[in-house]
Amino acid sequence: MHVLLPALPAIATEFAVRASTTQLLVSLALVAIAFGNLTVAPLSDRFGRRPVIVAGLCLFVTGSLAGLFAPSIELLIASRILQAFGAGAAMAVARATITDFFGIDRAAGAMATTATAVLVVPMFAPTLGGFTVEWIGWRAAFALAILMGAAVLYFTLARTTETHAAEPAAGPSPRTLSSYRRLLSSPGYMAYVLFGSSMMGSVTVFITSAPYVAIQVFGVKPSTYGLLFFLPAFASFLGFLFTARMARRLGGLRMMRMGAGLAFAGAVTLVLLAVLGVDHPLALFLPGMLVCGANALSAPNSTTGAIISAPDVAGAASGLLGFVQLLVGAAATQLVAYLANGTPFPLVGAIAVLNFCALGLLVHITRRGAIEKVVGPAHGTPPA
Repeated sequence: MHVLLPALPAIATEFAVRASTTQLLVSLALVAIAFGNLTVAPLSDRFGRRPVIVAGLCLFVTGSLAGLFAPSIELLIASRILQAFGAGAAMAVARATITDFFGIDRAAGAMATTATAVLVVPMFAPTLGGFTVEWIGWRAAFALAILMGAAVLYFTLARTTETHAAEPAAGPSPRTLSSYRRLLSSPGYMAYVLFGSSMMGSVTVFITSAPYVAIQVFGVKPSTYGLLFFLPAFASFLGFLFTARMARRLGGLRMMRMGAGLAFAGAVTLVLLAVLGVDHPLALFLPGMLVCGANALSAPNSTTGAIISAPDVAGAASGLLGFVQLLVGAAATQLVAYLANGTPFPLVGAIAVLNFCALGLLVHITRRGAIEKVVGPAHGTPPA
């Protein structure tokens, strides 16, 4: 996802299309990841986690190979959709696998630790992508995806074990729809999902739209953008590292409050700097550190709270969570691209709105948690 971002302006130039068209490589990819979460993740409840992850990785490698040789923007977008769908299937099942292996009590810390490790590559990806675009060309991003996807596929086949025994009665069936209806009607589950979606959506908008603002509006080189991206990426790394160490000690609700407060401060700073007309790239990336780092504090806890609300259908719960999160991110990303007007206002406005929504949802979660301290948690409601 990240290594291709600095290449979007170059792709627009090669195929002579608008920025909103190349942004489909991001927004439709997010939608494809979302549907990979929603439609494939329940298969892991029926057939086990490992086979579904392997199938998703195979689709990812196939889509990457098609993108490497795509002769038109239409086929490139189609290749990206296939690549992303496979990635989404593997990602959703991986979240459920963590919950299987570590259990409810240790899941948040385990997800934070995993996210810290996962962030190592994305920290370097935009920088690598920026230099690759200048030195080789944008197609090299797909070649890198083939190599990485094949390596992960080999590791999965060679080193991972099954964490959830196959259950023929589970998975895609009328029960799947019943599981989704149950989850959608659970106020506790949906509150955590929508909170996490708003927080994650603001990060997605920043990551996917910052290349346009930095390169096209502020006039920085793709390689310089890649270097500047180290700032929010490093903030995310520190945030996940802090969460991994402190989640159990501070509690999920307190971590979510800290994250929402810091993210909103970053969003307000972005808006103020844009209104004041500050056009230095650091006016984008320094507040972006708050937005991205804050999400690292809240995301593992809201994700865990959502999934453990329905441990018997953890695959479906993880899939629906990922679907909603990515759909929100895709819609916000494409809206920002559609409203692009040569200023940072569409980007900073979307981030501000999403973080304001997160604060509102957090108020609901806090009130619900306060009630549960008195009367006890309701059935199917994740603990605060």
